[in-house]
Amino acid sequence: MSNTSDAFDTSIPVLTEVVVPGKPEYARTPGQDAPAIVAVDEYDAEFLAERLHGRFTSFLSGDGRELIESRCRDALREHSTWLVNQITREVALALESELTDWVREAVEEELVRRKKS
Repeated sequence: MSNTSDAFDTSIPVLTEVVVPGKPEYARTPGQDAPAIVAVDEYDAEFLAERLHGRFTSFLSGDGRELIESRCRDALREHSTWLVNQITREVALALESELTDWVREAVEEELVRRKKS
């Protein structure tokens, strides 16, 4: 088979052609200029907005909602972990100073008790 344009099957679209399924009038044939622009201009912007709104709504009530819930759970878990660590550190610091006082008092009480015995 030779590499001339006669050797190619013209029913198969090539990369230089615009193919719009179900809209053969938008298909570009060699020599035409930018039929894709004409095709876009013919779409109704309100119709496209409605379709996008429908897709957004569908996404946000399905996979999108699951994604948002998952990210919220992760953020809540991370924040809870951080909060627990902060509170634990603060309680440990407060107990550290209290523990010193408790040990001192316990030792003094034990020394007083031993002196009395």
